[in-house]
Amino acid sequence: MNAQRTPPSGATSGHPGPSLTREDPVPAGSLIVVGVGASAGGLEALEEFFDAVPVQSGLAFVVVSHQRPGHVSLLPELLGKHARIPVVEAASGMRLQADHVYLGPPGSRLSLRQGELHVAGPVAAEPHAPLPIDSFFRSMAADLGPDAIGIVLSGSGSDGTLGLNAIKGHAGMTIAQDPGSARYASMPQSAIATGAVDYVYRPRDMPEALLKYVHRVRQALPMSQASPQVWQRILHLLQERSGVDFSVYKVGTAQRRVERRMHVNQVATLGEYLQYLEANSSEVDALFSELLIGVTSFFRDPGAFEVLARELPALLDGRPEGSSVRLWVAGCSTGEEAYAMGIVLEEYLAQRRGRLHVQIFGTDLDSRAIEAARAGFYPAGIVNDVTPRRLERFFVKEDAGYRVRKELRDLVVFSVHNLLTDPPFFRLDVLSCRNLMIYVESPSQQRLLRLFHRALNPGGLLLLGSAESVEEARDLYTAVDRKWKLFRRSDVPTPPLEEIHVGAMRTAPRKVLPTSPPSQERAPSVVNLLQTLLLDEYAPVSVVVDNRGEVVFIHGRTGTYLEPAPGRPTHVLVDLTRPGLRAALAAVLKEAASTRREAVRRGVRFRSNSHAARVDIVVRPVTQPEAVRGLLLVTFVPPASGGPRHRPLPPTPAPARGQSRGRGRARESELVEELDYTKERLRHSLEEQQATNEELMSSNEEMASTNEELQSTNEELETTREEMQSLNEELQTVNAELRAKLDDLGDAHSDLQNLLNSTDIATIFLDKDLSIKRFTPQARQVFHLIPSDVGRPLADLLPTLAYDRLMDDARDVLHSLTPCEREVHSADGTWYVMRILPYRTMKDTIGGLVLTFVNVTRAKQGETVLSQARTYFESIVDTVRGPLIVLDSDRRVVSANRAFYRTFDVLPADVQGRLLWDVAGGAWSTDALREQVERVLPESSAFESVEIDAVFPRVGRKHMVINGRRMEQQIGLPGLILLAMEERPGAP
Repeated sequence: MNAQRTPPSGATSGHPGPSLTREDPVPAGSLIVVGVGASAGGLEALEEFFDAVPVQSGLAFVVVSHQRPGHVSLLPELLGKHARIPVVEAASGMRLQADHVYLGPPGSRLSLRQGELHVAGPVAAEPHAPLPIDSFFRSMAADLGPDAIGIVLSGSGSDGTLGLNAIKGHAGMTIAQDPGSARYASMPQSAIATGAVDYVYRPRDMPEALLKYVHRVRQALPMSQASPQVWQRILHLLQERSGVDFSVYKVGTAQRRVERRMHVNQVATLGEYLQYLEANSSEVDALFSELLIGVTSFFRDPGAFEVLARELPALLDGRPEGSSVRLWVAGCSTGEEAYAMGIVLEEYLAQRRGRLHVQIFGTDLDSRAIEAARAGFYPAGIVNDVTPRRLERFFVKEDAGYRVRKELRDLVVFSVHNLLTDPPFFRLDVLSCRNLMIYVESPSQQRLLRLFHRALNPGGLLLLGSAESVEEARDLYTAVDRKWKLFRRSDVPTPPLEEIHVGAMRTAPRKVLPTSPPSQERAPSVVNLLQTLLLDEYAPVSVVVDNRGEVVFIHGRTGTYLEPAPGRPTHVLVDLTRPGLRAALAAVLKEAASTRREAVRRGVRFRSNSHAARVDIVVRPVTQPEAVRGLLLVTFVPPASGGPRHRPLPPTPAPARGQSRGRGRARESELVEELDYTKERLRHSLEEQQATNEELMSSNEEMASTNEELQSTNEELETTREEMQSLNEELQTVNAELRAKLDDLGDAHSDLQNLLNSTDIATIFLDKDLSIKRFTPQARQVFHLIPSDVGRPLADLLPTLAYDRLMDDARDVLHSLTPCEREVHSADGTWYVMRILPYRTMKDTIGGLVLTFVNVTRAKQGETVLSQARTYFESIVDTVRGPLIVLDSDRRVVSANRAFYRTFDVLPADVQGRLLWDVAGGAWSTDALREQVERVLPESSAFESVEIDAVFPRVGRKHMVINGRRMEQQIGLPGLILLAMEERPGAP
């Protein structure tokens, strides 16, 4: 969540950016549309929101809510009392206007195309019906791009979550209501949990945030005016924080994303934003997520998946039973496309005879997205993308969305992976990289396409996004379907992996921002012109070479001496010289390089343009300045020129040509000279050959030694391979054991879940901070809990109990570790026995508390009935004129009527709770009465007319006739004996 962050400089009143009043008009520009989604409890939030919308905001508002088809909506009338701008019900073909509110008709699907509203027919109220807020937000994002703003208000469920993701993916702005101010917080919480929300506000604060954001967008300076150094520093901060080099991204894409973050944070210039990044590492993380553009959905471009499903039989029908099928989804974001690939493959395998072993790899740079993909839980909005049949087969419905079934989840392995630098997956049958290459520059695209070609099996399929193609490497792929960008790998060689490694493109820094046009070059000075003239006129033709003989610099007209050889171009000086000069040049270069002293060859004969010529070759090692030390300066000096000015060469003596010599003598002199030259060249050639032979012998020895090392290394690699194979087998065994343990844990979890559900006891588990860890479904009757409440403090939730010491009791138990039990009741009259117990872990440590609430309403009602029955019984008994007494199973007196107390002149305290045989000084303890009373309960019998004659302490002698029986036969009170007495005069 990116809202409520520490604002940059200039922020006031808790809101970043310049202060605006509600009546300040927004600067002119393209129409910005604000989509507002609300559900349960949303009317109050909408009224509060439009109370704060000014008359001249310059924005168009579209409200989409959950209303059943056929419902007569009162929303236009109700909002019209709060909004100071016109409120109308949307209709197809209606073009949006600024400062208007448009309401979606009840039960219909609203969409936006080219600035016009379109209303689809009523949506059936069924479990898999499309969600209206997600549907409209997506169409708004696709139509408006950065001019779309999405707001999610109070509501239950998760509608709007996927829509806000789509708006942010198109560089729009997103807001969610503060869950604490929402009557139903599920929708805002679901949106905030994705990280796609820019601001979190109460409804009355949202319009001010909107105006500030739009004002910043309208007044933003173009990025072309920013400093390249500032931009490079921002990219460096990103690389330091995330390890990813974003300089390979397309400049326009990266700039638009940075601009959006600047607008969100109300920052005016790139320099200020750099300062904000340096002061807030969380903003660097937010910018990293922004640049990744993690927008995806199930079966995006359904036609592409239909084409892929059509091609799978041709690719896989010939595979033997149990063989592997490998797929890679590069840039999978939160995993929707990877699971969609798994669904398509499972549907194909359901029709195919024989099972294949499926492996799907989903990779992405964003670790948070990978964690979400591994969880496999998605908002209810996926009903807009997944058919009801697929939802039922591959997903499990949960409270706020859908979770991928285990059999589909087991097909996919997710991992964090940098496509540009990390090693790829190989032996793939299908590779999907959709809408990722459009964000990187052309050289990176070329390398990626070559990398994919190497990763795919022969005939493997490559699926790209709708805006991507293989034009950068068209020789490597054959089109299967150009419309949906499905290609088949061509059977042509692929360059080695080290030559196409994409990470190499990160070595050179890039200029990603346009700079100001360079100033015009200054006109050369007179001194520079004269120096150039003198060098061209008097300095001899020269070439500077490095220690490998490659040309570094050329001065003068070298056409007389140099002639490019036919074939592949080369920069080696010896290969560039004319044939007659090569041997002498090679010799003199070698001499100068080995001795590091000047070497000279005079009068070297060669042919230039069909004419014979001579030249002196001088090679001098360069020692100054330091930057060019180690280079060799090669100078070509015609013999008549006298050589370089700084080191003149003695002229080569010309052959004597007197008038007295004839042509034969001249010819002989030329032949002798040519023979000497040939001998000299032969001598140099022999020396070079001898040196070469020595080098070859040395190289041969080195190669032999290297071969031995390679053999040793090969043996080590073989040993390592065996160890790796053994380790792999161990890992497979451990993996099987872990999978078995996971299955056991899953079964145990299911057993415990069923046990808790079957007990019908509301149970809440708390941690040491008294925050909710988990709860049973029955607990919702006590606290109105929802799945997103996990992690919230229990004190933040309002229970239905009429008991205000719950948290005090919980803290006392956590402190004293003494269990607590209370009888509590809710406002609706439901009674519970509440028990608070310490939660003990397997390590015998206290990990929190366990709260249980046992519904005892029926027992309470039974007690009430019993009390009423007892009162009723006692009222009847007290009206009987003869003495009555009730005994329990131990023959102790439970109660007696008034006639008993009056007849024997005793008080209740003298009788109740005492054995009958001890009452009245043992007057009742006769053998005949004892025998009959003892038989009543075991035999469920009754007796009549047992007579006793005894002296009672206060009233004297009395003659009593006693009848007795079990009482449960009449009113269901087990273990009680009723004795009825009648006084008769006289002795027996």
